[in-house]
Amino acid sequence: MTKGKIFRSFLLLIFVCLSLFPVLDLLNTSLQTYEQIIAWPPSWFENLQFGNYAQVLGGEKSIIPAFINSLIVAFCTMLICLLVGVLAAYALTRYRFVGKGGFLLMVVATQMFSSVILVNAMYVIFRRLGLLDSLFALVVANTATALPLTVFLLFSYFSQVPLTYEEAAWMDGSSRWQAICHILLPMCLPGIVTAALFAFITAWGDLVYAKTLVVAPELRTLPLALTDFRDLYKTSWETQMAASVVTTLPPFLIFLVIQKHLVRGMSQQGLKS
Repeated sequence: MTKGKIFRSFLLLIFVCLSLFPVLDLLNTSLQTYEQIIAWPPSWFENLQFGNYAQVLGGEKSIIPAFINSLIVAFCTMLICLLVGVLAAYALTRYRFVGKGGFLLMVVATQMFSSVILVNAMYVIFRRLGLLDSLFALVVANTATALPLTVFLLFSYFSQVPLTYEEAAWMDGSSRWQAICHILLPMCLPGIVTAALFAFITAWGDLVYAKTLVVAPELRTLPLALTDFRDLYKTSWETQMAASVVTTLPPFLIFLVIQKHLVRGMSQQGLKS
């Protein structure tokens, strides 16, 4: 092994350690008591307190209702983004119409506006429609945030699939919908998985919309529920970190299941006819 490879391996090892340290610290804190957390020197994975997770999942401040609300909002946002995104991307890649370039530019430009900028307008709109304090408002707001990039990602993949594949299917008697479902979508599966994961994580980790558009305690999502473990004079770090671990589990498990398609979706350069 050359000196250059040794140096690169050493830098990579440092990067991995720095990346894993916050995760290990999160797990360690979630398994300690408050006294262990504030003690010096700090201890690592000693006298593990699994009662923190029992308190988070079944105690007075259980995050289970918020967990279910977050799942509903995230899955609905993901499904709507995929449905609308697939149709929009297909139209943009397979049809010619006036203003197509301007529409694509608008889709890309909307990525400059974060939820912090949009939340005031969203609040006014939902208040006038009488939709405040509902999960439906969160789904619509998060869809508005995640949909533009979803459309752009799917457009990039659909444009790489030659139209000749669909034309061959049409000649064999397939309808347009059959060609889309049996040819286009399977060929673009890595891109679809990438777009779906992005939409899910966008809604799952949303705090701005949830903090502004929802008031009822039974409609709170996980990011809001994490603040319940913070009082005026004290923060229950042990239970808050346990709740944070539970919050990160769904995206982590989803990533483990679809990582093969996700890596292909992020690294694939194009399809050849």
